[in-house]
Amino acid sequence: MTEKRVKAVIEAVDIYKSYVMGKNELLVLKGVNLSIGEGEIVTVVGPSGVGKSTLLHILGALDKPTRGHIEIDGVPIATLNDEQMAQLRNQRIGFVFQFHHLLPEFTALENVLMPSLIAGKKGQKMAKRAEELLKSVGLGERLSHRPSELSGGEQQRVAVARALMNRPRLVLADEPSGNLDRESSESLHDLIFELSKTYHQTFVIVTHNEQLAERSDRVIKMFDGRISADTKR
Repeated sequence: MTEKRVKAVIEAVDIYKSYVMGKNELLVLKGVNLSIGEGEIVTVVGPSGVGKSTLLHILGALDKPTRGHIEIDGVPIATLNDEQMAQLRNQRIGFVFQFHHLLPEFTALENVLMPSLIAGKKGQKMAKRAEELLKSVGLGERLSHRPSELSGGEQQRVAVARALMNRPRLVLADEPSGNLDRESSESLHDLIFELSKTYHQTFVIVTHNEQLAERSDRVIKMFDGRISADTKR
C-alpha cells in the first residue's frame, strides 16, 4: 500500500537572508531547506542571534528571502506584491508574539474579531465565532474585559484566539510564553496542543522553553543561520 503523503503547508528551498548595514552585509540565513506538513507542531530552537525569528518572519510572509524559493500553502511568495502578501497573511496565517499586541481600547471579543474585520467580514456569524474561540481558550467569562483587566496569561490566550479567527492554515508563534510565569506558560502550552488537535492547524513555534520543545512533533535546531538538526518525535 502506498503511504499517504501529508500535504506541505510550508516549502522552503535554499533560503538566504542578508541585510545591508552601511558598507557591510550581514548574512542571517544561509541556505535553509524546510518542509512542514499539515497539522504538525514544530518548535524552532537555538541560541539567540542564529536566525530563528528571521526565519519565522519569512515563513509568515512578513519579509521575503534575499535568495531561495518559499511556498506557503502552495503559494510562491516571490510572485506576490505587498497587497497580496498582506492578504495572504490575513487569510492563511495566524501570529502570536511574545508580547500580545492587543489593542488596549478594545474588549477581548473586539480584539479577536479584528482579523475578520480587516478581511471585510462582519456580522453575527463572525461575532459568534470570536465568542466560541474565547470560550475554547477558557475566557468565556471575559468577553467584555479590556486587556488591562486581564492577567498576562489571559492576554496571551486572547492573542491565540485572535490568531485562529480567520481559520488560518498556519499559526506562527515567536516565544509565546516568554513573558509568562511557569504556571501560565504550561497552561498556554497545553492550550496550543489542544487547539491544534481541535482545529487541525499547523503550528511553528520559536522558543527557548525546553518543555515545550520536548512535547512538539518535531524539533528544528538552528545554529549560525542554518538548520543543524531536524528531529521528529
